[in-house]
Amino acid sequence: MSDISNYLHGQITRKKIEKGLEMLRNESPQELKKRLQNVNIDEAMRKLDEYDKKRLRELGINVSEYRNRITEADIQKIYQVLGRDGDKVIRKIREILN
Repeated sequence: MSDISNYLHGQITRKKIEKGLEMLRNESPQELKKRLQNVNIDEAMRKLDEYDKKRLRELGINVSEYRNRITEADIQKIYQVLGRDGDKVIRKIREILN
């Protein structure tokens, strides 16, 4: 049962990652700021902290695939959108990707 649960959770997580990358690439910083204005950064960080390389691997998500797709320009756009809170998010993303 755990394998099925991990598979389903992995599919959902993969879709969320893909949607986030799509938004990051296709929307302006102003549009992203507007979308994220009601997001509690602490809650988002708690959710992000649930993931590490091992957990993503269990979910069938290939981290190296995303390592090759996320550019420094993407990282800078995250910082531009989130401002001072961007440091925490970027640090976690880099931790997962490296």
